[in-house]
Amino acid sequence: MPLYFFHIREAGDYSADTEGAMLSNDEQARSEAAQAAREMLAEKILRDEVVDGAVFEVVRSDGVLIAEIPLKSVMRLE
Repeated sequence: MPLYFFHIREAGDYSADTEGAMLSNDEQARSEAAQAAREMLAEKILRDEVVDGAVFEVVRSDGVLIAEIPLKSVMRLE
């Protein structure tokens, strides 16, 4: 199983995931990142923080960027 890293970019800051997670494939990694983005979004809302600009970067261990998932993209308003 491939190793994936979930880095976070927000307001000029970069938080690197140094542990990563072993997942079956790229689609599962995207799904995991979307779920993590929902959780992070919920925490920001509960703390009354501005939700703007944070992005999860899903990177496979070979360095390939699989997806960029903005927190705003996982919020449903309708």
